[in-house]
Amino acid sequence: LRSLVGSEMCIRDRCDHYGMPLMIEPLQMQKTIGSGYMIDGDAIKITALVRTAVELGADLIKADPTTDLNDYTTVIQVAGDIPVLVRGGSKASEKEILEKTVQIMKVGAKGLVYGRNIIQHSNPVGITNAFKAIVHNNATVEEALKFLDLSKTGSS
Repeated sequence: LRSLVGSEMCIRDRCDHYGMPLMIEPLQMQKTIGSGYMIDGDAIKITALVRTAVELGADLIKADPTTDLNDYTTVIQVAGDIPVLVRGGSKASEKEILEKTVQIMKVGAKGLVYGRNIIQHSNPVGITNAFKAIVHNNATVEEALKFLDLSKTGSS
């Protein structure tokens, strides 16, 4: 832990020197069988990790979602004025990931950092537009799903 804190402080100094924001991604991983990883959605653990990121001087925090998304309000409160971007986690169905995104934005996340739910999607442009509508325009799941239909037909 001491070397981790030392590394983060060194990076903080370099970010300040170059005028760059520092994004910290505090993770609590669960062991899995086989390849891949699982997110530990324990709100107490995530909140403690976010508090540590705040204390280390993060300008942005990329944090796991909590198992119960209503608990994410605590994560947001602990971060204070520091924007929290939520990680996407495991591959999910369109409706499931859009519902999760709507809910997490409602409790105060400032954005999202999704990988596989965009890159591995059969329609990455459409799903990206759906996420953008939720994050920037407070779109509902139903409104966001329309972006997937539009991009399938070639309209935008």
